[in-house]
Amino acid sequence: MNAVPIVLGLAASLAADGVAQTNFTTLTREHTDMRILYSPTGSNVLELVMRDEDSSLNHRTNDVILIAKEQARLTLPGGTPFGDAGQPFWILPQTQNANLLYLGVSAEGIAQNIFNGPLTISLKRLEGPGYFMAWQATGPGQFNIRVNTRDGISAADAFTPIIGSHEHFNWGFSSTGVFSLTFQVTGRRLGESTNIISPECTFVFHVLPLAPPTNFVAWQRSHWPPGFNPAIAANTADPDADTFSNWHEYAFGLSPTNANPITTAPGFAWIEEGTQRFGSLAITRYQPALDLDYAVEAADAIIGPWTRLENVTTLEPNPDGLTERVTVRDTEAGSSPQRFLRLNVKPR
Repeated sequence: MNAVPIVLGLAASLAADGVAQTNFTTLTREHTDMRILYSPTGSNVLELVMRDEDSSLNHRTNDVILIAKEQARLTLPGGTPFGDAGQPFWILPQTQNANLLYLGVSAEGIAQNIFNGPLTISLKRLEGPGYFMAWQATGPGQFNIRVNTRDGISAADAFTPIIGSHEHFNWGFSSTGVFSLTFQVTGRRLGESTNIISPECTFVFHVLPLAPPTNFVAWQRSHWPPGFNPAIAANTADPDADTFSNWHEYAFGLSPTNANPITTAPGFAWIEEGTQRFGSLAITRYQPALDLDYAVEAADAIIGPWTRLENVTTLEPNPDGLTERVTVRDTEAGSSPQRFLRLNVKPR
């Protein structure tokens, strides 16, 4: 990843106007089904989408994020297969709750005379801070578990929806954070001897509240689904057109999808000390960013050589609890013919 410096002369400024361009859907309490699509022609005969039944819209893997709100949190009782007694667990329930996502699995819209038996939706991979389980409660203390990643992932971790129907499950997560679940559909058509297989489809769940991301890749994943337009999610991109690249949005603790005001940019100011005055640069640092090095540097010419400045004069935590405003003073008094200060944000 390349560092992208911001260079400020004594009268430099940054523009800050533009309209957010990033566009994807978040589903938080809709009736939604992970639906299998079938097309007898084309390269993708089988495909998975998230079907918003309330709006009659299909969302593909790269344009939807599924939300498990904080209301999904409960405390596990003893004697269940989902974790230890007293452990927190976040569940999107199989019975509809108006405040939570109501998530099912669907093979609706597929004719009965195409496949030899039900289709299979297999969990292939899980990326996230904990484990994931999917099940149906069939009676008091009775559970029909379809997916259980507590013991790894195997062929048993799968759904088998009946052609032409859909059913709902409890979707459980052991932790808050960003979970990426990758599924694949297989089936065999009547009269054929081999299975047809869909591409792998990765759907992202945000189990709230999200912890502050501590590296750029995690920050990207918290804002855009996998497969989202790489040109928008790239470190040098500026999707909200506010002149801050994504790299700097992350470094300054800003939103990459809403244009930010000029006051969030690094700012030059004079500092008076006795009869002398020194240039200084005030910057905002995103404190959880463990992968960044913030270097305030000075030079007599724009081409350098640049010298790192270490004289921090003020450090003020911001009310958001995630950023701090830091002022770094130049070592040279303001009598030089010209002087340049810059912030160089680099990966550690």
